[in-house]
Amino acid sequence: MVEDNKCYKCGVQESLWICLVCGVVGCGRYVEAHAHEHFKETQHTYALQVGQNKVWDYAGDNYVHRLMQTKGDGKMVEWDHDEDGVSREEKLDSITLEYTYLLTNQLESQKAFYEERISRIEQEALQQRLELESSSKKKVEECEKSENKVQNLLKEKSALEKKISQLSSKLHRTNQNLIEEKEMNSCLRSNQNVWQDKVKSLEQTSKVDKEKYQKEIVDLQEQLRDVMFFLEAQDKIKQSPANIRQEIQDGQISVGSASGTSESRTTSKRGKKKR
Repeated sequence: MVEDNKCYKCGVQESLWICLVCGVVGCGRYVEAHAHEHFKETQHTYALQVGQNKVWDYAGDNYVHRLMQTKGDGKMVEWDHDEDGVSREEKLDSITLEYTYLLTNQLESQKAFYEERISRIEQEALQQRLELESSSKKKVEECEKSENKVQNLLKEKSALEKKISQLSSKLHRTNQNLIEEKEMNSCLRSNQNVWQDKVKSLEQTSKVDKEKYQKEIVDLQEQLRDVMFFLEAQDKIKQSPANIRQEIQDGQISVGSASGTSESRTTSKRGKKKR
């Protein structure tokens, strides 16, 4: 029997366990643990070791004791190999009841497992439906926004078409004005030489006037300097003592040093003018 069986994943023929619910054959935990992996995926709790007739409970993580049902009260008790007075038929009945009990427990656990899974799937489906409804509402709103945007764009298009028409008429008028200005420009260019001669004449006249004005400015600056010297001399005379003012009026100012010669002469000259 062992030679005909192999693991459903890796194909090994050592340490094989068969699921008592679906009959899948997998290797033990000391090889690749595919039987335990099958338990994790399906929650099939009980597995029978091939060739050893031992049942392993993955939920309890131990071997399952062999049970039998008594004919008197129908209770499940541990089967004793050394019990006397038990016929072969009773042993077969007890073994049958044992596996029936194991399968019943397994089916109940499977029922709870799949009910929970169905409930989770229903919740996920409900969540997906709510998400789809929310997404559809958003899409509808986006479609409405897009329609409004299209309407606005159509309005803008009509407005732009009107504006283009206005600009076209304005461009036509501008071209007409440009033609007129070109004609005027040609007329002005024909008179350009005359105006250039006039400009040169004006420049020469302006140059002569400028030289004349500069000479007058120089004369005025000299006169202003003389006036300033005269005013400064008057101030100094007013601030000097009485005897010096008398000497200045009499014209008897003595030159003290060479550095003051220019100032003494200027002062004497201005004193004479004052007198």
